[in-house]
Amino acid sequence: MNDNFNFNRFLTYFKYDLTQMWRNHSKAAILIGGAGAIFYILWVMFSLVFTQQWQTPTLPARFVMFLFAYAVLELYQVRTYGHLTEKKAGSSWLMIPASKTEKFVSMLLVSLVVVPLLFLAVYAVLDGFLSLVDPTYGKALFTSFIGTYSEVLDAFAQMKGTYAIHLSPATIVLTTLAGFFCNFMYFLLCGICFKRNKLVCAFAILFVFSTVLSLIMGFIMPGMLSNLNGVDVSEEMVLGWTQGIINFSVILSILMTIGFGWGIWYRIKTLQH
Repeated sequence: MNDNFNFNRFLTYFKYDLTQMWRNHSKAAILIGGAGAIFYILWVMFSLVFTQQWQTPTLPARFVMFLFAYAVLELYQVRTYGHLTEKKAGSSWLMIPASKTEKFVSMLLVSLVVVPLLFLAVYAVLDGFLSLVDPTYGKALFTSFIGTYSEVLDAFAQMKGTYAIHLSPATIVLTTLAGFFCNFMYFLLCGICFKRNKLVCAFAILFVFSTVLSLIMGFIMPGMLSNLNGVDVSEEMVLGWTQGIINFSVILSILMTIGFGWGIWYRIKTLQH
């Protein structure tokens, strides 16, 4: 099978990939997507037991629970295609009549589009349902998100022309998506590279990377700070540095995402059993 991309063949494989993903990970998908509802049930049960009152999770607690479920979804990417490192499953995957390019595109679509959107949809529907049936539950979480986002946009509109930091809605979305793609693709890459202890290896690499980065910053920062001695640091300079850090973080996330994408492609291309 060559690496040419055939759209009809890709659609056939993509449907097969989605079917296999649901068959292998449906229980985990239901558990992660329903984390908010499970959290609600446990909160109410414990409140009835210990306070004899019907109490529902507060909005901050529900937001923390959403972030926790999202973090679990990120980490779970080591398992979505982790079976490719197993001899039997990996060999069967290699024998599927689809090009490596088609498998690569399908893998990215499933991991970066289908899985996150399905998670958000299930989480939002369950959260909205609880908000409708239980008056003590309060606003739906995503309704609160929209309200908060509108307030942030209004704040940016009022700040425009006053500060040198340009945080437009497009910048916020780009920063969020860059970090999201970077994290998901990193754990996906670790999942198809390591045969055992995938998550442990992923965290080990992150620990080494953060340690090396801290050492480099610890070596550079004293010199930079000494150069600032006696220099009158203006507000414009601080704002300029802040804007530079924001831009650098976005560019770094994009470059790392591209690097992880290349790593996934290379791993698919060289996978053998």
